[in-house]
Amino acid sequence: MHQEKETFNKIIQAGKEILNKKDYHETVVEEIAQLAGVAKGTIFFYFKTKEGLFREILLSLLSELEEEINKILEDVKLQALKKLKKVYDTYIDFQIKNMNLFIAIRKELAKEEAIPKIEEIKEKLQKLAQKLLPVIEEMFKKGLIKRFDPSVELVEVVPSMLLAYASAVSSMVYFYKDKIDKLKEIFWQILLHGILNEDVSINMLIFSEEK
Repeated sequence: MHQEKETFNKIIQAGKEILNKKDYHETVVEEIAQLAGVAKGTIFFYFKTKEGLFREILLSLLSELEEEINKILEDVKLQALKKLKKVYDTYIDFQIKNMNLFIAIRKELAKEEAIPKIEEIKEKLQKLAQKLLPVIEEMFKKGLIKRFDPSVELVEVVPSMLLAYASAVSSMVYFYKDKIDKLKEIFWQILLHGILNEDVSINMLIFSEEK
């Protein structure tokens, strides 16, 4: 059982490495098998189709990202705003590092047919957003975040909005590769001005979070 799990992980890791450099349609299973150090038939023992392997790779990638975000959210030394900023930075950096794979995820999500693995990918992304709910709720309770339309449960919208916003910033790497750190900070400030109450000083907030 341990050997099977190890082989499975080797295949997934090799697939990630190759698919992060090449388009899905350009990638052949033999390349993944060679990098993983297994026979082509071994891959089809674990995954019935190339498409099945591809979707498992995407799910594995999102699990990695989830682990990174969990570490931030579980850090009791960090206050709410600092956690939000670290999640924002981590999400952007992770997407830039795995840009081709995240493009592939977007393509998969755009498909209309209800394929189980695609539904799993959607659920993973929703789960990531939901993990931010306690942080957002804490900021709402402290009166840090604006209240807009009372008919909209904004506390549930903000986490997904933050991740979508971070995705948009990461996609700008194609145009501003050498300025991505500056862009991250500029857009973070814009985001804060959009969601924080007018009477909340961002500079004071950041200062208090660092104490």
